[in-house]
Parts: sequence; C-alpha cells; structure tokens
Amino acid sequence: MRLRELGRYEPLRVLPKQIPASCWNRARIALIRKGAPLRIELDGLRALLCELDNESWVLWPPPHAGEVPLMAWTGFVRPEAALHRPVRCELRLYHLQAGLLMSRALEALEASLSRVIRGS
Repeated sequence: MRLRELGRYEPLRVLPKQIPASCWNRARIALIRKGAPLRIELDGLRALLCELDNESWVLWPPPHAGEVPLMAWTGFVRPEAALHRPVRCELRLYHLQAGLLMSRALEALEASLSRVIRGS
C-alpha cells in the first residue's frame, strides 16, 4: 500500500492549511461507507489518484510519471463537535509544481468524493 510509503519521502515544503468542512465531511462519509484506504481518481485532473485514510490524503501522479507523491494532507486537527468548521492540517508538497495544484486538487477531490458517495 502506497500510503505506508509516505514516510520515505521528504517534503520540499510543509504548509499550514485548512480543509473546508464540506470536503472533510464528504471524505469521512466516503471512508466510513467504502473503507480505508480509499483510492479515487480525481474528476477533472486526468490520471491523478488520491489515496485517503484516517491519517492522510495523498495525491499521486499517473503511474508512468514516477512513484513520488505530488502532495499530501496530513496532521488533521478537527474542531470539537463542529461539523461546519474547517479542519486544520499540514499540506506537504513533494513536487516542485505541486503548489500550482493545491486548490484545484482539493476542489477536484471534493467533487470526486461526492461521486463516490452517490455510488456512481
């Protein structure tokens, strides 16, 4: 499983970020329904794969592009009893161009999670 391999890679940058509550809640529902790890292709970002579990969400490049992750959201800090608040985390960037994908990848992940929840 590639999520276990994440510790082998040294990030180029680590940024404090927040995940919107809507995305976090969809991920939690998908993980509960489908189980962890959850592997999904991102809508609108051809051939990118996101692997999710309870500790990290890792964005991987297409298989032919190498085995180094593009980025990973880790270190989730959920607000107590607040489903409407964003979730703090660390965004670890492993690729020089990963910063260009940060917001677009999260939007694509949320759309993909909605599709997974609907079952289509």
